[in-house]
Amino acid sequence: MTLRFLLIFYFSIISLQGFSQISVYQDIFKGGITGDAYNPWLSSTPGQFDIYIEPGSSIRKALLFINATNNPLHNEVIIFNGTPLTINQTFTVSPLYLYNVGSIPTEIKVLLLDVTNQINPLQNSYSLSIPQPQFAPNGVYVAFYLYVAYENPILNNVCALATVNNVQPNAVMNYSFQNINPVDVNQNIGLAMHGSDFCDTITDGSFILIEGDTIGLLGGVDDHSPASCSGIVGSFYYQNNTMFGLGNDTANTTMYATDGIANIESHLTNNSSINISYLYQSPSLINRSKTNPVHQLFLTYTTPCDTFTTTATTNQDTICVGETVQLQATGGVSYSWYSPFSTFNDSTLANPLATPTQTTTYIVSIKNDSGCVKTEHVKVWVNPAPKPDTIITTPQRCGSTNGSIAVGYIPKGKPPFVYNLTNLQSGNSVSQSDSAFVGLTASEYQLVITDSNGCTWQSDTLPINEINDISANFNLYTLPLVIPTPNPLGTAPLTVYTQNASANANTFEWVFSLSADTLAQYSAYNAAHTFDEGGTFEVCLFAYNNIPQCGDTLCKTVVIAPAPDSLVLIVPNVFTPNADGMNDNFVMEIQCATLLKTVAVEIFNRWGQALHHADFDVQKLSTTKNSLQLTLWNGTTNSGAKVPEGTYFYIIEYTKVSGEKESLKGSMSLLR
Repeated sequence: MTLRFLLIFYFSIISLQGFSQISVYQDIFKGGITGDAYNPWLSSTPGQFDIYIEPGSSIRKALLFINATNNPLHNEVIIFNGTPLTINQTFTVSPLYLYNVGSIPTEIKVLLLDVTNQINPLQNSYSLSIPQPQFAPNGVYVAFYLYVAYENPILNNVCALATVNNVQPNAVMNYSFQNINPVDVNQNIGLAMHGSDFCDTITDGSFILIEGDTIGLLGGVDDHSPASCSGIVGSFYYQNNTMFGLGNDTANTTMYATDGIANIESHLTNNSSINISYLYQSPSLINRSKTNPVHQLFLTYTTPCDTFTTTATTNQDTICVGETVQLQATGGVSYSWYSPFSTFNDSTLANPLATPTQTTTYIVSIKNDSGCVKTEHVKVWVNPAPKPDTIITTPQRCGSTNGSIAVGYIPKGKPPFVYNLTNLQSGNSVSQSDSAFVGLTASEYQLVITDSNGCTWQSDTLPINEINDISANFNLYTLPLVIPTPNPLGTAPLTVYTQNASANANTFEWVFSLSADTLAQYSAYNAAHTFDEGGTFEVCLFAYNNIPQCGDTLCKTVVIAPAPDSLVLIVPNVFTPNADGMNDNFVMEIQCATLLKTVAVEIFNRWGQALHHADFDVQKLSTTKNSLQLTLWNGTTNSGAKVPEGTYFYIIEYTKVSGEKESLKGSMSLLR
């Protein structure tokens, strides 16, 4: 495949794509520009930058461009010319962009560090050491470019333009430089680049074109790059309208292999814009999304523009996340603000309102009334919100004020912290330094945490629910203790003790039901009652926590055998007159029937109508102390009509042989 055919093929693709760069530094002054790179990638081998500064100069601006892979979130201390410098994502000036090494995706972003104070105008070589691990899954800082602008009153005016990538690299990449200072095409126009993964000029290079004219094929391992495929570095200096190469770079009209600089004035068609394209060398690898990313491009040239004064400031350089700052630029008639981590009310104002999401460097392009452009930087530090990693709520137990809210670890923000909790229903608030709130009632709350920077974080609504986990429970026993508990529990007279086993209650009420009309009540954790007569009784415990509404009730039946000579009447609560021979009649059992003289029974329905009456002479029916069964009712009226299923009521009046008269009242269920 010929180069001519390749270029035709590539240009058919170019028309479908548009790429740009972010202008991070643009200036006009008397002096020069110089730059060099060190690309260690995963190597920790120390390296150096070799630049040139004209004697008698002073440093106007020095910038260290840093390429970071896979979004490293950690701090890294680099040693720049003997001075430790901490780098992290707060220096980021580009969004993440993705390129591919074969089929392996890699993320890249560019950081920008101002090292003006570390540059000595009498020194042309600077060391760099990166004590980072060979493998860092959370990302590494891999490539560095030192860019220095130096002022010198005996040198001509120079126009400096430094840009970083702003788009996703591809096999075909177009960069269009607009809004730049007018170009003097009669003088050298120097182009320098900093890229990576241009491995060779055999299969893994990229053609470079200026305004559609091919000026070379780039690829190979450059100086100051200990790692293979580490990329192309343009090392140069420019002053007095002339471009000079440093290291293995040559200031001619072409680029080839690792030569990353060129004079491009002969290829320009106008003096207000420059279009640069990169075309991946091997079409067969395009389907693998193979790309050779260009991270920075540097233009240096002569311009008819004169120097002018500009400024960029902010009303406050440190804020909390979510707050807004007022930016202010001067010296121009039009403005364009940029930051990858901010929104603006209007980025074309001289004084826009900006809301950064993290610490960010604002870059503003300022154009004066002559159409000349400069950039200024202003950095705003954004303190994070003190957001906790967890908040644990504990419900309130019914009857107690024991709800709680516990705040977990706060990974960001500056301690100490102040915690303010507001009850959204009552409006009451409490502030404290302790991260745990206790003694809370059921309600909805909202938490605000303030750190020592004055930054705040506000929670969503935090509900504290009420739970009723009161459980009444007890056991019954007599002394001496018998295991297992017998049934009947014992023989009257008998003292029965309670063993309280309730949960989450602190108040207890006991009720011993001795008959339909007689109760024994006790208020204590445990109770005891002496039963003088045998029978079936009910013992109930009402256990609650502080207030009766927060309680639980449990009842148990206790059976006590009568004394051998005691009169006992046992009345059932259900019978089934369905002629099956089982429980067909309402039968009362009598123990020690010889103590009983007569029995009379009256049956009523739920409306109080008398349905049945019967009288019994017990002395004629029983002549011994053995038990006696009396059939009180068969489920019919006195006239013989069957009554329907339902609940019926009885009154049993009886007379003892001693002449005492007593009665029993109650209800029973009739089921057919």
